[in-house]
Amino acid sequence: MKKFTFVVALAGVCVGMAMAQTSRVAKLDNLLNETILKGVDIETPMLSKNVSTLTPSAQFNFVKENQKQLMRKPAQTAALNAPEALPATDASLIGFIANWNTVEGANYYEADVYRSYKTSVDTIYYSLVEDFYFTEPSTESYVDYLWDNAYRWNWGLLGGELGDRCILLPNDVAGGAELDTPELDLALDGTAETGTIILTLVMDAAVGDRVGLGYFYYDEAAEKEKVLELGFIEFDTESMAKMYFLEDMPLSTSAGFFLYTQTSAENAGDVKIQTVMVSQPVNAGTEFVAFYNYYQTPETSTGVLTLERESGSAEVTDDFMYGVYAFDVDMSTGNILVASDMSNMIVVELGEGSAVEGVKANNDKIFVHDNLHVVLEAPATVYVYNMAGVLIESVQGVEGDNEIVLPAAGAYVVKAGNTVTKVMK
Repeated sequence: MKKFTFVVALAGVCVGMAMAQTSRVAKLDNLLNETILKGVDIETPMLSKNVSTLTPSAQFNFVKENQKQLMRKPAQTAALNAPEALPATDASLIGFIANWNTVEGANYYEADVYRSYKTSVDTIYYSLVEDFYFTEPSTESYVDYLWDNAYRWNWGLLGGELGDRCILLPNDVAGGAELDTPELDLALDGTAETGTIILTLVMDAAVGDRVGLGYFYYDEAAEKEKVLELGFIEFDTESMAKMYFLEDMPLSTSAGFFLYTQTSAENAGDVKIQTVMVSQPVNAGTEFVAFYNYYQTPETSTGVLTLERESGSAEVTDDFMYGVYAFDVDMSTGNILVASDMSNMIVVELGEGSAVEGVKANNDKIFVHDNLHVVLEAPATVYVYNMAGVLIESVQGVEGDNEIVLPAAGAYVVKAGNTVTKVMK
């Protein structure tokens, strides 16, 4: 079990701010590795969601325009009063609204979000879920971080373009294009130096085209980031949905993957990246608190998307918490003139205000084997929700086994009487 003392840090301000992105491909020792990665075919994950009330916050315009990045000087700390973080609202299966009060003299705020996780059973932990729901087509070539085009901030895109709910790696970019995931905490149990990471990808390209896959992590012994080439993914069909089980991977609190095309015109067309999911098998007794994401806004609230969250399992506790900083920012330069200490912390418990609030989980009675099976001790109505909390099916169940056909592969929340659980088809 991982033990910790919770210490709040200025994760958003001090780490990974809106500086021009640099290529991790350039750090690879060998770009000629011809290893072809073999994945397991899967049905396309169903990740469509109703996120209209939880769209990402507006970023600084000058950050988007590649002007000076945000900076924070130690002498500026605590010159403003700390905000008071207020209880979250609109909590659901996929997110919540974080709230705080107005601070005199502040014109911007940052909400830092942390994830508190504990499991008493062996399970799968989702570190990253992304289907680029927010992206809209643009022919502009990006060499920067993606802010409001993804659920999680700090995706890096170099030489790529935005498509309709996808990322494009064009075939006509000299030197290639690259998409980096945000930095993730993949050192979950606090003791293992290596472990298995499961990468799920849904992509389109011409048959015979290929895309490189790399992995970056922070090596504490060497005190620097290291970058590994894992090989190339070759398209044997135009549409690909595969799961890659990567064993003995170096684990780090700052790690992630990147996809890249190597040289201009190597492929017949663009590589379209539609879904990226990172997950890990975790053992019973695993417990940790990890930095999750940060949000910057001139408002006193922000939407927080928590699509990776585990819901409806009595054996798993997966809560989120947030604290807030106040800033006085020179809007012409992006420099933080004055900054506060962090506010109090607010814990957002699963189910607060959601359609499945207050129910208990029992995985023994609800399971998937080809179709959904719900075993009832007495007649009850069975409700099936998608991961946006939207009801997609209701059936009057009878005593015994009730078999329900799910509409597509993906994750669902099932409620029957006082029993609720999340299932995967």
